[in-house]
Amino acid sequence: MTGSDQDPLPRPVRLWQEEVHKPGIYDLEVDTSRTSPDACAEAIRQRLIAGPEPTAFVTLAQLRAG
Repeated sequence: MTGSDQDPLPRPVRLWQEEVHKPGIYDLEVDTSRTSPDACAEAIRQRLIAGPEPTAFVTLAQLRAG
């Protein structure tokens, strides 16, 4: 699947990227395009050690429950 000169990202890929990040609630964000896997893992480890406690899954569950 390829895009076009006007839209280099194929529509299904773009739609998936939009949907997968809704509603945009995260406990931590890492840029995997600029950060090594080891550095991402270390950022996650440090967050789990230092806190704050994660809340994103609880918040997402509450949103789903209405």
